[in-house]
Amino acid sequence: MQMSRWPLMATLAALAVGVGCRQAEPPEFTPGPDVVELTEGLDPEEDKDDLKTLQDLQNQIATVLAERVGTPEKIKMLGDPHVSEERLARGAELYAQYCVQCHGVNGDGNGPLAVYLNPRPRNYTAGVFKFVATENGSKARRADIVKTLYRGVTGTSMPSFDVFTDSDREAVADYVLALTYRGLLQTQLAQIAYDEEELPDSAGIDQIVDEVLEPWRAAQHEVVMPLSPMPVMTAETIAHGQELFLQYSCNKCHGNDGRGGSVGSVDVGKDVWGYNAAAADLTSGMFRGGGRPIDLYRRVLVGINGAPMPSRRADLANDPDAIWHIVHFIKDTGEKRRRETVEATLTALNRMVPAEIAAEVALDAEAEADEAADAKKDADAQKADADAAASEPKADDADKTPAESDDQTPAAENDGAASDDAPAADEPADNEAEPEDAAAAAA
Repeated sequence: MQMSRWPLMATLAALAVGVGCRQAEPPEFTPGPDVVELTEGLDPEEDKDDLKTLQDLQNQIATVLAERVGTPEKIKMLGDPHVSEERLARGAELYAQYCVQCHGVNGDGNGPLAVYLNPRPRNYTAGVFKFVATENGSKARRADIVKTLYRGVTGTSMPSFDVFTDSDREAVADYVLALTYRGLLQTQLAQIAYDEEELPDSAGIDQIVDEVLEPWRAAQHEVVMPLSPMPVMTAETIAHGQELFLQYSCNKCHGNDGRGGSVGSVDVGKDVWGYNAAAADLTSGMFRGGGRPIDLYRRVLVGINGAPMPSRRADLANDPDAIWHIVHFIKDTGEKRRRETVEATLTALNRMVPAEIAAEVALDAEAEADEAADAKKDADAQKADADAAASEPKADDADKTPAESDDQTPAAENDGAASDDAPAADEPADNEAEPEDAAAAAA
């Protein structure tokens, strides 16, 4: 078994020499599925002429995209020359470091980690963003993307980038928009190539660019605002919200208890990207589009872009407070499970903690009693030793002459100096305690 490690080590060494030390190739855009499909299914022999025509169109599309949008490292903002090259370069740098692993070089959600993630990373090239402040079917604003970067998407692999500076989040948002516009232009060019077997001239492409960007410009004026001020959240508004939740069949996807598709029993269909969608678990309190009342209000009123969650504007526009009541019910449902968990934990602690404290106090009292008993034993032993020493006769004292007595020490031997055993003039006598000691004794 020991020998079997050597081939593996040799392989790793070869990879380190042959690959690990080689400079990484710069990232490159690849053709999107709409462009690839132009030549799919064509036989090189039987469809030779069509294949050559469509391959030429694929190359022309790549050329137009390179001229108008640039490369991953030097991207251009389609139709908006006001975005600085420095900001886009910073966005490219941050995207390559933090985003490309999931969202891919093209921004199509096909990064190397994407196959391991559920839900899948967002495909920007489709031009659809789920969590926006605009109407259902409208495009995202730059501010919506910045907000998602700041907040992250709770319950998914999309983290919060709140540690970024505002400038860096804006740079990444601009880079994401540049990828989005590129993907949409590519799709339009591929469709024209398929329908007409040729691409328009430069002026015609300018017109296509304007058509691609127009909905994004319009989105700046399509922000969804509440139809009425939010009323105070009470038990009554929550109960009414639950009634409306059932009345408008929200429970068919989210379940009567709000658990949604989290228990695996609710099939709500697929999203616009072709993946199975799941109704949100409202009881978790983790709302992917944001948990503020206004965030939930927008989800209820206009639905969620690209998802089976529909708009309820037609049903609720004439009763604005009803929307807020549903929001109150959703908020309460999201907090209820957490409250119940906290209450159960506190109840368990209340049952356990007093007994534990009593046991701890008993142990401390027992230890203190043992220490006091040991101290008494030591004191009694010391007293017994002192009493025994005091009761012994001093035989030498009777044989001493006056000159040898301690009180008759010759002046010549004393030489006027204080005895080593006597206290010095500036030292306290034995029966004079230091102030700190006296205070301690008094305490």
